[in-house]
Amino acid sequence: MSSKIDGVLETVGALGKYQWIQTSFAGYAYFAGALQFLAIVFHGITPNHRCSLPDWPEDTYQVINERHNESIHQWIPMKNGELDTCHIYTSNHTNQTRECTQYVFDSMEYWGTSLNMQFGMLCSTAYIGTTVKVIFTVGQIAGAVVVGVISDRFGRKTALVGSVMVGSVVGIVTSFSVNIYMFAALRFIIAACYTGAVLAAHIITMEVVGPSHRTYAIAFRSLFWPGGTMFLSLFAYYLQDWNYLQLATSIPGLIGGIAMIFFVKETPHFLVTKGQHEEAERLFSSIAKMNGKTLPHDLIEQLKEDEESAATEKLSEIIHAPVLLKRFAVFLYLWFVAGLGFYGLGFNVTNLLGNVYINNLIAGSAELATVPMTLLSKKLGRKALVIGSLFIGGASLLASTFMGMHLDSNKYGSLMILVYMIGKAGIACVFLFDYFWSSEVFPTTLRSSLVGLCSLLARIGSILAPIIADLSNQVDTIFGSNLGVLIFGITMVIGGFLAFLLPETNNYRMPETIAEANVFRTGRDAYSSTDNKKIGEFSSEANLFASSQL
Repeated sequence: MSSKIDGVLETVGALGKYQWIQTSFAGYAYFAGALQFLAIVFHGITPNHRCSLPDWPEDTYQVINERHNESIHQWIPMKNGELDTCHIYTSNHTNQTRECTQYVFDSMEYWGTSLNMQFGMLCSTAYIGTTVKVIFTVGQIAGAVVVGVISDRFGRKTALVGSVMVGSVVGIVTSFSVNIYMFAALRFIIAACYTGAVLAAHIITMEVVGPSHRTYAIAFRSLFWPGGTMFLSLFAYYLQDWNYLQLATSIPGLIGGIAMIFFVKETPHFLVTKGQHEEAERLFSSIAKMNGKTLPHDLIEQLKEDEESAATEKLSEIIHAPVLLKRFAVFLYLWFVAGLGFYGLGFNVTNLLGNVYINNLIAGSAELATVPMTLLSKKLGRKALVIGSLFIGGASLLASTFMGMHLDSNKYGSLMILVYMIGKAGIACVFLFDYFWSSEVFPTTLRSSLVGLCSLLARIGSILAPIIADLSNQVDTIFGSNLGVLIFGITMVIGGFLAFLLPETNNYRMPETIAEANVFRTGRDAYSSTDNKKIGEFSSEANLFASSQL
């Protein structure tokens, strides 16, 4: 079945008022998702600290007077020329030490109460903070699998609205967590919901906008995640108590979810592939009216063509489609690299020089590079820009690693952060392109499921991200604290070479079936994998459509 749905979308308005409304709500899911995903960066802040002095009931991190200073040095041992942050002498007349049972924190640096401070995730128990991050990313895996299936079976709107609403309500409850176990369990649910929300929002964007204008819609939507990242810095600076920040980052999603119930519509691709042609016709009529266009008179006949082949395909059938299977494997790796690098570099913000709030703001600004890159892909295509982002971003991270090893951070700190942010911008572009490039290669009948499985690999990468980011704390190498950045850079460069195996999709109609996807951009006809019956010539039609857009 050739992609007649995209053709109808072009007729009723590829990117009109209707599409802008739907894309705006899809983008809002990204905005709310960024608030939830990255809040842990600020929840887990650990300010400068040391053990509380036993002979100072109202001890503070800042030196009060000379006597206080003397008491600090009597009780707190020195480590590498600085006060030990985790140990205290058993008495002020011995050299035996023990781990702190109570701490004082630098209120000049951070005046709120972070998660680590409230639940004592410091020194020998600091690993619990990393574990909480890992649990969150495991939740992302659950969301990628479960919500992807829900989206393909029950609809994109159901998946989007349900995920945003449940995730936001759970986020509000999370702000009242009484222990770290409750917090971790609820964050798992938040991760699952918002991973599903982002996945569904992406599919909606791809399926309501005509192929000739899809790039512009993606560019517009890509403003929302960086916007959420930068807005989070503002929230986090003024709400430094972790529970108030968690509450504040959950309310916007709840408000948006309620609005989505009334304004978000099901996608025409889903309705047609499920055989709901009357609903699809009413939706197309509504789109045409809102966009000031005319609905084709023979719409129903167009949409019913090859209905059975589109509605009954199963995920296991891609085994008989070697070209699609190979491309799927490459996308699995690219998604893994994106999840590993994007979240790894995001979690690593607290380890950079300078102010964490400003660094997070800069990181969000760096991600805005996705907007011009998306628009540029309209002329240069997806493939060249993804390959360029992987190579340039990877090289920047490798350069950042060696700069950290050999340059004076006090003198070249700003340059080091700039090079690091180029790598961050590169991986942000790859993550964005992974979403809509893979969606343009995968067939409509299995698009959510295949993108969901790719997203699963990204979540596996995000599970490893905090572990690799903190790897230098466990493994002593010549790369020091830059070991994680080095690994992120190497994986990006490898991805750059593998991306050469993928087809260009710019200005081509998306395939609807496995057969069409298996011959997409190969110049071959599509044949049934079971009876060799010829079912269409998608490639020729796709090339005709592409040439008409040039």
